[in-house]
Amino acid sequence: MEIEFEPYKKVTFQSYLAYENAEAFAKIIVSAVPHEAHSQTKLFWANGVLFRPFSHPPSEALSSEILKGHIIYDHVEFAPMAEYKSELKIVERPLVLINILNVSNHVVFDPLSKWIHDKLIAKKSLK
Repeated sequence: MEIEFEPYKKVTFQSYLAYENAEAFAKIIVSAVPHEAHSQTKLFWANGVLFRPFSHPPSEALSSEILKGHIIYDHVEFAPMAEYKSELKIVERPLVLINILNVSNHVVFDPLSKWIHDKLIAKKSLK
């Protein structure tokens, strides 16, 4: 049996939305949940960045790109969050829980979050 690991060569995203901080990001997420409803969702964290990517709908063209080693996300939302926490709660919406997955060792999300941190978050704070 032959086993081979072939990492992706390129990650592209076509739009993004940056939030000032993790709380602002979380407040937008919980605002979509009815007030008396229980809800859980997840976000990713690595390299001081809280984020979530959105994929395009599956298509033959995207599948072809993926097979070539190219992931294309439609949109990425993110906020700076220096320290990892396993969950976020917004006081005004106690029935909504946001779980945070530490993806620091993920072969795609680690370099993606580092790029976001270095090119979009750190660059903004230098201005």
